[in-house]
Amino acid sequence: MCKLPRLSPGRIANALCAGLVLCSMAARAQSLQETPAPVLTGATSYFTRVTAGQVTDALGVSPLLLFPVGNKWLLEAKANFSDTFSKNKSGVWEGQMSYGLGYAQIDYLANRYMTVTAGRFVTPFGIYGERFAPVWVRALQTGLLTTSLARGASNGGMLRGGFSLNPKVNFNYAVYFSGAVTNHIVTSDRTTGGRFGIFLPGPRLEMGGSFQKLFQQDRSRAAGMHFVWQPNALPLALRSEYSWSELRGSGYWIESAYRLNQIPHGRPIEVVGRAQQFYAGSLKAATAAKLGVLTKDTQQADLGLNYYLSNDIRASASYGRQFSVGKDSHLWTVGLTYRFVMPLFPGGAR
Repeated sequence: MCKLPRLSPGRIANALCAGLVLCSMAARAQSLQETPAPVLTGATSYFTRVTAGQVTDALGVSPLLLFPVGNKWLLEAKANFSDTFSKNKSGVWEGQMSYGLGYAQIDYLANRYMTVTAGRFVTPFGIYGERFAPVWVRALQTGLLTTSLARGASNGGMLRGGFSLNPKVNFNYAVYFSGAVTNHIVTSDRTTGGRFGIFLPGPRLEMGGSFQKLFQQDRSRAAGMHFVWQPNALPLALRSEYSWSELRGSGYWIESAYRLNQIPHGRPIEVVGRAQQFYAGSLKAATAAKLGVLTKDTQQADLGLNYYLSNDIRASASYGRQFSVGKDSHLWTVGLTYRFVMPLFPGGAR
């Protein structure tokens, strides 16, 4: 991501699994004899944040284009733009724009077990970046302490897919390689890695692990584990990750989201809680600051509330408390997100 006047890491994420989207498009085309249509989706957002007494207002938009070509190819690209306002040292409000290209990739459905991807994509390390990071998906708008432990975006190629080991166990995978790109909008490192998981459809439980190897600079390694559970008996989602980097540090987060379906008029309300902890690595302070890595052991707890005004509009509020050596901070967030979906020509998305 490029930031004016300075660079900012930002988080980019893929909210939709290209293989699943492409499979559904192909199945629909075969059954209904329809041609898959391009779709423009994404979200706009407005949030006010108070971090350790510093107030910021941020307006953002994240458009996502899905452009199928036949029944086996899919082009997808996601960009982001935001304008953040805060007071300078003189007490005057100033705006700072940031923009970036989250991903721009082409997917080929090789068969029912594999999708081949080339271009710029979200690195398949852990589950947060691909599944929960987009502003219209994430249950809490505050970020993760472990974000900088692994490279978040890659430029190269990827193989991903899944298959059934037996009727009660499904296996999913994603492996990739990335080249080094120094352009500030599409920067990436020379890395390789992947993620593997086991999903149990009965209890709706997933467990898996990730790895990453850097082939430049310090040639460090990173690894992680993830866990997701959505019990059938409750409108509850429980998810967690642990990440470790050879030099940058390690940490974990655990998050729970509960929809109040079981009380009168409670269906639009979602209660969210998250606890996370970060253990600083061995990087020098100047190097860590340049890479956006925390230099001190840090703990954080957040509690949030989401209210769905409709399927596409959501109001969110949260409070968090961050504990670090010599510095504790209050974190307040309140705002709105609007998710939009539209076909790019008439009759294209029935």
